[in-house]
Amino acid sequence: MIKNLIFDFGGVLIDADLEGAIRNFQSLGLDNISEYLNLYRQNGIFLDLEDGTKNRAEFNDAFRALTGKDVSDESIAAAWLSIVERVDLDKLAYLEELRKDYKLYLLSNINPHVYQWADSSEFTPQGKPLPAYFDRAFASYKLRMTKPSPEIFQYVIDQTGILPEETLFVDDGARNVETARSMGFHVYQPQNREDWRAVLKRMLAEL
Repeated sequence: MIKNLIFDFGGVLIDADLEGAIRNFQSLGLDNISEYLNLYRQNGIFLDLEDGTKNRAEFNDAFRALTGKDVSDESIAAAWLSIVERVDLDKLAYLEELRKDYKLYLLSNINPHVYQWADSSEFTPQGKPLPAYFDRAFASYKLRMTKPSPEIFQYVIDQTGILPEETLFVDDGARNVETARSMGFHVYQPQNREDWRAVLKRMLAEL
Protein backbone atom coordinates (compact mmCIF):
# COMPACT_ATOMS: atom_id res chain seq x y z
CA MET A 1 0.00 0.00 0.00
CA ILE A 2 1.35 3.41 -0.99
CA LYS A 3 1.58 5.89 1.87
CA ASN A 4 4.11 8.37 0.46
CA LEU A 5 4.75 10.18 -2.81
CA ILE A 6 8.05 11.79 -3.83
CA PHE A 7 7.95 14.25 -6.72
CA ASP A 8 10.64 15.80 -8.88
CA PHE A 9 10.24 19.46 -9.85
CA GLY A 10 11.45 20.27 -13.36
CA GLY A 11 9.55 18.41 -16.08
CA VAL A 12 7.07 17.03 -13.53
CA LEU A 13 5.47 19.92 -11.62
CA ILE A 14 6.58 22.54 -14.11
CA ASP A 15 6.95 22.38 -17.87
CA ALA A 16 10.63 22.88 -18.60
CA ASP A 17 11.95 24.84 -21.59
CA LEU A 18 15.52 23.60 -21.96
CA GLU A 19 15.86 25.05 -25.45
CA GLY A 20 14.85 28.50 -24.24
CA ALA A 21 17.34 28.38 -21.38
CA ILE A 22 20.09 27.25 -23.77
CA ARG A 23 19.36 30.20 -26.08
CA ASN A 24 19.45 32.62 -23.17
CA PHE A 25 22.75 31.34 -21.81
CA GLN A 26 24.20 31.44 -25.32
CA SER A 27 23.11 35.07 -25.61
CA LEU A 28 25.14 35.75 -22.46
CA GLY A 29 28.27 34.41 -24.16
CA LEU A 30 28.40 30.69 -23.35
CA ASP A 31 28.27 29.17 -26.83
CA ASN A 32 28.84 25.58 -25.65
CA ILE A 33 26.08 25.70 -23.02
CA SER A 34 24.72 22.30 -24.14
CA GLU A 35 27.86 20.74 -22.65
CA TYR A 36 26.81 22.04 -19.23
CA LEU A 37 23.02 22.14 -19.11
CA ASN A 38 20.34 19.47 -19.49
CA LEU A 39 17.02 18.59 -17.86
CA TYR A 40 18.31 15.89 -15.54
CA ARG A 41 21.85 16.55 -14.34
CA GLN A 42 24.25 19.40 -15.05
CA ASN A 43 28.00 19.44 -15.70
CA GLY A 44 30.92 21.68 -14.76
CA ILE A 45 30.09 24.85 -12.86
CA PHE A 46 26.40 24.21 -13.48
CA LEU A 47 26.65 20.97 -11.50
CA ASP A 48 28.71 22.81 -8.87
CA LEU A 49 25.76 25.15 -8.35
CA GLU A 50 23.23 22.32 -8.23
CA ASP A 51 25.18 20.17 -5.75
CA GLY A 52 26.07 23.08 -3.50
CA THR A 53 29.79 23.17 -4.29
CA LYS A 54 29.35 26.79 -5.39
CA ASN A 55 26.86 29.32 -4.06
CA ARG A 56 25.08 31.84 -6.28
CA ALA A 57 27.81 34.48 -6.10
CA GLU A 58 30.58 31.95 -6.75
CA PHE A 59 28.70 30.50 -9.71
CA ASN A 60 28.09 33.95 -11.18
CA ASP A 61 31.78 34.82 -10.89
CA ALA A 62 32.74 31.49 -12.47
CA PHE A 63 30.23 32.10 -15.28
CA ARG A 64 31.76 35.49 -16.01
CA ALA A 65 35.23 33.96 -16.02
CA LEU A 66 34.07 31.20 -18.35
CA THR A 67 32.50 33.61 -20.84
CA GLY A 68 35.00 36.42 -20.47
CA LYS A 69 32.09 38.84 -20.28
CA ASP A 70 30.85 41.17 -17.54
CA VAL A 71 27.41 39.57 -17.28
CA SER A 72 25.17 40.96 -14.55
CA ASP A 73 23.83 38.82 -11.72
CA GLU A 74 20.31 39.72 -12.85
CA SER A 75 20.94 38.44 -16.38
CA ILE A 76 22.30 35.14 -15.07
CA ALA A 77 19.29 34.69 -12.78
CA ALA A 78 16.92 35.47 -15.65
CA ALA A 79 18.63 32.88 -17.85
CA TRP A 80 18.22 30.26 -15.15
CA LEU A 81 14.56 31.10 -14.61
CA SER A 82 13.87 30.91 -18.34
CA ILE A 83 14.02 27.12 -18.01
CA VAL A 84 10.60 27.41 -16.34
CA GLU A 85 8.12 27.39 -19.20
CA ARG A 86 4.97 27.05 -17.13
CA VAL A 87 3.91 26.31 -13.57
CA ASP A 88 1.07 23.79 -13.92
CA LEU A 89 -1.51 25.00 -11.42
CA ASP A 90 -3.75 21.99 -12.10
CA LYS A 91 -0.98 19.67 -10.94
CA LEU A 92 -0.42 21.76 -7.83
CA ALA A 93 -4.13 21.57 -7.05
CA TYR A 94 -3.89 17.79 -7.47
CA LEU A 95 -1.06 17.72 -4.94
CA GLU A 96 -3.35 19.39 -2.43
CA GLU A 97 -5.89 16.62 -2.99
CA LEU A 98 -3.23 13.94 -2.62
CA ARG A 99 -2.07 15.36 0.71
CA LYS A 100 -5.40 14.38 2.23
CA ASP A 101 -4.40 10.70 1.91
CA TYR A 102 -0.61 10.61 1.46
CA LYS A 103 2.60 12.14 2.73
CA LEU A 104 4.14 14.22 -0.06
CA TYR A 105 7.82 15.05 -0.52
CA LEU A 106 9.80 17.03 -3.06
CA LEU A 107 13.21 15.76 -4.16
CA SER A 108 14.78 17.92 -6.83
CA ASN A 109 18.12 18.52 -8.46
CA ILE A 110 17.77 22.27 -8.33
CA ASN A 111 19.91 25.36 -7.90
CA PRO A 112 19.40 28.40 -5.66
CA HIS A 113 18.47 30.70 -8.57
CA VAL A 114 15.42 28.58 -9.33
CA TYR A 115 14.61 27.29 -5.85
CA GLN A 116 14.64 30.68 -4.15
CA TRP A 117 12.11 31.90 -6.74
CA ALA A 118 9.98 28.76 -6.23
CA ASP A 119 10.18 29.20 -2.46
CA SER A 120 8.56 32.63 -2.65
CA SER A 121 5.18 34.25 -3.16
CA GLU A 122 6.06 34.70 -6.84
CA PHE A 123 5.69 30.97 -7.52
CA THR A 124 1.90 30.98 -7.85
CA PRO A 125 -0.77 33.65 -8.44
CA GLN A 126 -2.10 32.81 -4.97
CA GLY A 127 1.28 33.63 -3.44
CA LYS A 128 1.78 30.03 -2.27
CA PRO A 129 5.42 28.85 -2.47
CA LEU A 130 6.42 25.42 -3.73
CA PRO A 131 7.39 23.88 -0.33
CA ALA A 132 3.89 24.63 1.00
CA TYR A 133 2.55 21.81 -1.18
CA PHE A 134 4.72 19.21 0.56
CA ASP A 135 5.28 17.72 3.97
CA ARG A 136 8.97 18.31 3.34
CA ALA A 137 11.09 19.57 0.45
CA PHE A 138 14.62 18.39 -0.37
CA ALA A 139 16.73 20.57 -2.67
CA SER A 140 20.00 19.16 -4.00
CA TYR A 141 22.07 22.30 -3.50
CA LYS A 142 21.13 22.40 0.18
CA LEU A 143 21.96 18.72 0.67
CA ARG A 144 25.22 18.98 -1.32
CA MET A 145 24.34 15.87 -3.32
CA THR A 146 22.27 15.12 -6.39
CA LYS A 147 20.18 12.41 -7.97
CA PRO A 148 20.80 9.75 -9.16
CA SER A 149 23.19 9.01 -6.29
CA PRO A 150 21.77 6.43 -3.86
CA GLU A 151 23.00 8.64 -1.02
CA ILE A 152 20.38 11.33 -1.65
CA PHE A 153 17.58 8.76 -1.63
CA GLN A 154 18.95 7.23 1.57
CA TYR A 155 19.07 10.69 3.13
CA VAL A 156 15.37 11.20 2.40
CA ILE A 157 14.59 7.77 3.88
CA ASP A 158 16.59 8.54 7.02
CA GLN A 159 15.09 12.00 7.48
CA THR A 160 11.47 11.03 6.93
CA GLY A 161 11.30 7.43 8.11
CA ILE A 162 9.47 6.36 4.96
CA LEU A 163 9.70 2.82 3.59
CA PRO A 164 10.58 2.54 -0.12
CA GLU A 165 8.02 -0.24 -0.63
CA GLU A 166 5.32 2.16 0.60
CA THR A 167 6.51 5.03 -1.58
CA LEU A 168 5.93 6.06 -5.20
CA PHE A 169 8.71 8.11 -6.79
CA VAL A 170 7.73 10.36 -9.73
CA ASP A 171 10.59 11.73 -11.85
CA ASP A 172 11.19 12.35 -15.54
CA GLY A 173 14.86 11.32 -15.38
CA ALA A 174 15.60 7.73 -16.42
CA ARG A 175 18.71 7.36 -14.25
CA ASN A 176 16.90 8.79 -11.23
CA VAL A 177 14.07 6.32 -11.70
CA GLU A 178 16.53 3.43 -12.12
CA THR A 179 18.25 4.24 -8.82
CA ALA A 180 14.94 4.59 -7.00
CA ARG A 181 13.71 1.27 -8.38
CA SER A 182 16.94 -0.45 -7.34
CA MET A 183 16.34 0.76 -3.78
CA GLY A 184 12.84 -0.67 -3.62
CA PHE A 185 10.70 2.33 -4.52
CA HIS A 186 7.70 2.11 -6.80
CA VAL A 187 8.41 4.42 -9.72
CA TYR A 188 6.71 6.36 -12.49
CA GLN A 189 8.56 8.28 -15.20
CA PRO A 190 6.38 10.88 -16.93
CA GLN A 191 7.64 12.99 -19.82
CA ASN A 192 8.23 16.73 -19.70
CA ARG A 193 4.93 18.59 -20.30
CA GLU A 194 2.88 15.42 -19.74
CA ASP A 195 -0.35 15.64 -17.77
CA TRP A 196 0.31 12.61 -15.58
CA ARG A 197 -2.57 13.01 -13.15
CA ALA A 198 -4.83 10.29 -14.61
CA VAL A 199 -1.97 7.79 -14.84
CA LEU A 200 -0.90 8.48 -11.28
CA LYS A 201 -4.46 8.10 -10.01
CA ARG A 202 -4.69 4.71 -11.71
CA MET A 203 -1.33 3.59 -10.36
CA LEU A 204 -2.29 4.54 -6.81
CA ALA A 205 -5.52 2.58 -7.13
CA GLU A 206 -3.63 -0.48 -8.36
CA LEU A 207 -0.82 -0.26 -5.80
